[in-house]
Amino acid sequence: MSDFVATIRERGGARTLATFGDSITFGMSATTPERSWASLLASRLGCALINKGIPGTVMQNSPAMGGAPRSNNGWSRHKSDLLGADRADCIAVLYGFNDARYIGAPETFNIEGFIRDYRDVVGNLVTAGFRPEMICLGSPPHIPDAGFTVGSEGFTGQTRERFEAHVEAVEAIARQYGTFYAPVNERMGAEGGDALVCEDMVHPNDTGHAKIAEIFAAAERLADEF
Repeated sequence: MSDFVATIRERGGARTLATFGDSITFGMSATTPERSWASLLASRLGCALINKGIPGTVMQNSPAMGGAPRSNNGWSRHKSDLLGADRADCIAVLYGFNDARYIGAPETFNIEGFIRDYRDVVGNLVTAGFRPEMICLGSPPHIPDAGFTVGSEGFTGQTRERFEAHVEAVEAIARQYGTFYAPVNERMGAEGGDALVCEDMVHPNDTGHAKIAEIFAAAERLADEF
């Protein structure tokens, strides 16, 4: 079975890669933009990068603390960012890290909302013409235990168990739609763990960004029929 990069090359390559996510996708904590996981993955693919990462964002459009959805959430912007004038040839999504950390409005902002809106995003991409093999979904990156104690209001106090439920959710969505799945959380935890994270206990360091790019490049499709 071919991995994500090999599959795209087998299908004639890609001119552009869109990456979709939060501050980790934006490249925060990488010492240079070229060392971000998004740039490194685009380099492996041999294509131009269209980075749609926005720091502090979440995937779901659910009401958060204060009663309104968080601004620039992935669901609210996926059509303009991924299906607009600068539509890319292939897509790598790394959302769920902030959704998993947020506990500020558990009755309305929760894993059910994350799954609902993530499924809607992927379904809309496929409906709009993206072949599943041109999409790769990555699980939320590894976070040290200390990372659950730092952050702005609403982003502290989560448990490991509830965080990792979002990992399982992303894998299930990738299987449902037959996309590629990058086990970012799983492999970071097994292949470096806390050593891949900056002193802020949240964002990956350069080695962590390189590991994320490596995991996306080696991603596999999960659906049994593929």
